[in-house]
Amino acid sequence: MKKNRFMAMLLAVAMTVSLMAGCSGKTDEPAGFEPAEKTESVSDEPEEKDEEPAADGDFTVISSTKGMDNEYYAELNRGGEEFAEQMGFKYVTLSSEDNEQKQIADLETGLVTYDPDFVIIMPTSSSVVPALADLCEDAKVPFVTLWDYPEDFDFTPYEYHLAHILTDMRLEGYTMAKYLFDAMGGKGSIVAIDGLLGSTTAVQRHEGLEEALKEYPDIKLLESQPGNWNRFDAAPVFEDMFIKYGDEIEGVWCGNDDMALGVYEILDGAGKSGGKVKLVGLDCLSNVLELIRDGEYVMSMSGDAPGMQALAMCIGYDYVKGDIRPETDERRFIMYEPPIITQENAEEYLELWYGDAAKERDWTVDSELLSK
Repeated sequence: MKKNRFMAMLLAVAMTVSLMAGCSGKTDEPAGFEPAEKTESVSDEPEEKDEEPAADGDFTVISSTKGMDNEYYAELNRGGEEFAEQMGFKYVTLSSEDNEQKQIADLETGLVTYDPDFVIIMPTSSSVVPALADLCEDAKVPFVTLWDYPEDFDFTPYEYHLAHILTDMRLEGYTMAKYLFDAMGGKGSIVAIDGLLGSTTAVQRHEGLEEALKEYPDIKLLESQPGNWNRFDAAPVFEDMFIKYGDEIEGVWCGNDDMALGVYEILDGAGKSGGKVKLVGLDCLSNVLELIRDGEYVMSMSGDAPGMQALAMCIGYDYVKGDIRPETDERRFIMYEPPIITQENAEEYLELWYGDAAKERDWTVDSELLSK
């Protein structure tokens, strides 16, 4: 289903300067800077498995992603790589390294260089989504977006946008808070480490926390600060809070698990690990599931990052090869329902997502064409 897009690509190249000027970047870089090194997962022959559906190996996917500095992002990408290896597809990873301008420039170049059949976008921030969507639309390349988006952004005018995959982020923030508050016996003081300032995901998860606080009048939120989704930024933020409040902190609500691991390092160094200060996060990273299993951490949710990427791959394949659009709501959203991981089921999910069971996974189960 590849279309003759060469002229559209040339026009897209001419848009680089205006697009980069119109989107806020974390780092200012010259218009002609080189994209970072790209990694490709290419398999010339599909892996032979008994009774596996035969797929057309003539299929190229670009994954434009935030970066690889977070285990969740790496696991998301692994789902795409292993899907491609299983089916014999060409899979190209463009890592933006958390730089908005770089993500735009890399995708613009990648659309010309690789002439993909399909693109998956995990945006660096909400604000970069329109520029990335415009690139794919102008190139007439079907695409799926994940996670962050501008709250007032309308995907429906984009003919080539197939779906936006996300979770109910307010419900996530609320659920995490409820588990934390119950683990504290319904009373006490907490601090919150939010994600990137202004991120739709961070804002909505914090709104869920605020909703839960209304239901627990004996829980006091001492302070909330952004931790930028990573442990290296979150650890000093929490350390300052710990110096300020000390033993008054009885629980910590974190917008994701990578930040929570930074918090855990500070707690452990202060002799406050082992469940003395209750801790929750989100993403179900492997180290976190081990901490939950061992009683060091209350709960996590979401998770199955490779499964989310595999779902996106299935959506793209079904559309390109079978003209099948996924079932979405009126906004073109697909709500991914995450499991809740506690001490009771942490070992089970460690095996399912990170153990031997993960090595035998069939990535095609969400495809209407490949599951026939």
